[in-house]
Amino acid sequence: MKKIGLLSMSLWALWSCSTSEKNVDGVKLSGKVRQPIAGEVIKIEKLGTTELEVVSTIELDGEGEFVIGVTVDQPSFYRINFYDRQYLNLILTGEEAEVKLEVDGDRPQGFSQVSGSTDTQLLTEIDELANKTQSDIQMLNTEAVEARARGDVNALQDITQQYYYIQQKNLNALKKKLIDSAPSLAALYGLNSIDINNEFAFVDSLATKFENSIPHNPHVISLMQRVEALRKLAIGSPAPEIALPNPNGEVLSLSSLKGNYVLVDFWAAWCRPCRMENPNVVRMYNEYKDRNFEILGVSLDKTKEAWLKAIADDGLTWKHISDLRYFQSEAAREYQINAIPATYLIGPDGNIVAKNLRGASLEAKLKEIFG
Repeated sequence: MKKIGLLSMSLWALWSCSTSEKNVDGVKLSGKVRQPIAGEVIKIEKLGTTELEVVSTIELDGEGEFVIGVTVDQPSFYRINFYDRQYLNLILTGEEAEVKLEVDGDRPQGFSQVSGSTDTQLLTEIDELANKTQSDIQMLNTEAVEARARGDVNALQDITQQYYYIQQKNLNALKKKLIDSAPSLAALYGLNSIDINNEFAFVDSLATKFENSIPHNPHVISLMQRVEALRKLAIGSPAPEIALPNPNGEVLSLSSLKGNYVLVDFWAAWCRPCRMENPNVVRMYNEYKDRNFEILGVSLDKTKEAWLKAIADDGLTWKHISDLRYFQSEAAREYQINAIPATYLIGPDGNIVAKNLRGASLEAKLKEIFG
């Protein structure tokens, strides 16, 4: 589900009796639009796993108020679209007596309040935790820029330590909130702020909690399918075999390098971020190549000429393979690669140790392994 920024929600005074007492079928939504726009439409949209469906439209009375019923057969994500300007996100389970809303309606960051939906409140709290991490990291980034400008190495080291501490602290708080919130769909939404690759064990346990509670919900089915697809690529799992031609046309397999730490590096000559990262990878290779460390470059290039030229130009002296089939490469499909650069670090036992290491994270991991 595409993440849509949520606005703060809280309780407020009830609507007038003439509005809130209107009988409707389904979950009753009652509300007030402070800044209605004549001639434009307010839509209630249901967010599926791959689509956005308009389930109803809202008509306002002369005071900008409305009451409408929404049929809810199972917990679902909804969005109220005010004139394509302001959006209000809800989770409805079908058990709500009445959900009350108030919004400006005429601008993206306009005022909004919601009451009567426990799951929507959980969704807001989860979003606030995720936003806190972004805010804390942004503050540290500002401090890092200032320290770098001063040439203050000690301050940069302190900021780096704070970064990892705050990141882990906030991640732990978010994970606890998701576990406590499940099986509310709010917890599933919160997974948008979790690195599913590096936190697979946590995501797997959360998915199990959903499967035990609401297994037939389409969002849960989608989550379980994703988890199962990633299970074979989880940290600790055996690395799938790769066997492709090297530049000389000889087939080289990943398993032939067993006994070493192997960085499987998915890259391409046409990939600018890959080429920018190559000097760092060269530096790491030169430092650890005599200490049981290998790199297997898996190119997603389309032509052999471009592939070989990039190897020579960037001084990539490690092992290389490719079937020159772009993202349709057998290896790319096996490792579910949809963007590069992408890396997998494989241990001497052939199991996955880490994913998507580059830059400082690659250096730190290799230093941790080799000392």
